[in-house]
Amino acid sequence: MKIDPILTEIISNRLLQIGYEGGLVLQRCAVSPGVVEGRDLGFNVSDADGRTVVYSTWMPRHGTTLSYMLQSCMNRFKDDIKPGDMYLVNDPHSGALHILDLAVMMPIHHNNELIAWVGNATHHVDVGAMTPGRAPLATDWHQEGIIFKPTRIVENGKIRDDIFNLFLDNVRMPRYQSLDLKAQISANFAAAEKILALVQRYGTQALHETFESSIQLAEAQARERISVLSPGVYEATEFLDYDKIYTIKATMTVNDNGLLFDFEGTDKEAKTFINCALPCAVANLHNILACQLFPDLTVNAGTFNLVDVKIPTGTVINCNPPAPCSGASTITGWRVQGITIALLTQALIDTPRKQYAMAEWGWGFTDVQWSGTDQIGRWYTVRGDASLHGGGARSNSNGIDVSNIAGSTNTALPSIESYEYRYPILYLSRGLLPDSDGAGQYRGGLAGYWSRCLYGVDSASDLSFYIGRDVGSRGFSGGEDGTSSKIIVKRGTDILVKIQGEVPLYEELGGIEEVLTQQPSALGLQINIGDAVYVRGMGGGGFGPPNLRDKEAILADIEDGLLSKQRAEATYGVTVD
Repeated sequence: MKIDPILTEIISNRLLQIGYEGGLVLQRCAVSPGVVEGRDLGFNVSDADGRTVVYSTWMPRHGTTLSYMLQSCMNRFKDDIKPGDMYLVNDPHSGALHILDLAVMMPIHHNNELIAWVGNATHHVDVGAMTPGRAPLATDWHQEGIIFKPTRIVENGKIRDDIFNLFLDNVRMPRYQSLDLKAQISANFAAAEKILALVQRYGTQALHETFESSIQLAEAQARERISVLSPGVYEATEFLDYDKIYTIKATMTVNDNGLLFDFEGTDKEAKTFINCALPCAVANLHNILACQLFPDLTVNAGTFNLVDVKIPTGTVINCNPPAPCSGASTITGWRVQGITIALLTQALIDTPRKQYAMAEWGWGFTDVQWSGTDQIGRWYTVRGDASLHGGGARSNSNGIDVSNIAGSTNTALPSIESYEYRYPILYLSRGLLPDSDGAGQYRGGLAGYWSRCLYGVDSASDLSFYIGRDVGSRGFSGGEDGTSSKIIVKRGTDILVKIQGEVPLYEELGGIEEVLTQQPSALGLQINIGDAVYVRGMGGGGFGPPNLRDKEAILADIEDGLLSKQRAEATYGVTVD
């Protein structure tokens, strides 16, 4: 095939922009804070064969799960893929990160020829599980909500009311989720229109040539980058704490064929919701490769032609139905990210790209979910900010403060005002937590914290669980570990009195503290007006011995209120008079 490099470059850049614009349409038409402000979404463009050409420029791991779900749609509908149709998917074994991530896939036809696909995914606050949102007490996946294997939701350009209403009839927040799902459909229509305009201008042959050249380029770039890594076999082990300590093991082999990841030795699947299906594990691994190894390169299906992932079936990161897995994306998926960083860092540390070697990022999950009836009688459910974590320090720089997890690029925290506008809650504080980083020559990123109480209602049902209370993020090359996560509830505070003036800080409240440490999750707890909850994230691991840290950097952290004088003396041996 003769390829015009200039024309394909023009079309390739336009396709990247279309993928970004599709995500913007979804973000601006949806209403839930996690989509609109948190940007928890992905948007892909693929060729007619289902090969990803534009890998999500939003949350990267959605790029891989969308490719899995697209293949599931093609396998299920085969010759019944029609112009104007779209397919709804949230089945983890068909490719979803977890059951709460709904994807909508759309084929694009030109003159009745299938020429491309677009698709997007985003998190929904509920899917009708035994408890709102995730189902930490589920013992099989049938208790985790309504499951859509690839299902036609749009037919001949019109929404199928039977499928759309089936979804709304099974969720607890239809007033928000109906608009979020329509936003996903609208995003596909918008992107498809732009791709067809591109074809009208340059023709289908030019589009096909661009797809092919983009995939070839990505594979060539990936091969060159992998060749920079030190060849060999690297090993790493990570742990996850919930009802017990789970072990995830992996080796990474670097050779002329590319990268081979083998997770032999990983624990068997759990009886709780922490498991993940294979697509989730692979997506989180790909996510780290995209961000740590290929951050400046084209990433698409060609990139991952050189990456082989072997995960034994029936394990916590490749579970089989009916094992529960609604917590997959934010629990075992995140641990796959951590172990991938540990493996890559070993292979990068002695190379010209050693600046990308890094300690572990914060990864724990602190979920505090309140449900009830708001001031005007509407049912609601609201979570907190569950990922206020510090980034791992690099070999030449500090970790990023309150960075989210390692792979969630382009995401953000919804504003406090957005939560308070929609739900009967009041935030007391949210900010950086001093001394929460892993010390080192380069310190880890600081964790964040938040606290809140009910406002305008008397009580709410509470469902809390958290991961990372026993295991923090690990330092590298002599760096220290970051702080672990924590959830504390204060009962019977004097918030009602103090709230008449300026909103008080959590630390200024009286009351009796309950630290959620004896059990991983709590169901049936009630939060009453006057109770307040405090949540902290996990600090990032440090890089290099603390005694090598620059004294000016230590003093700067003290002056900024990020490091206490006591810790400066105890950890770094620096006395400040």
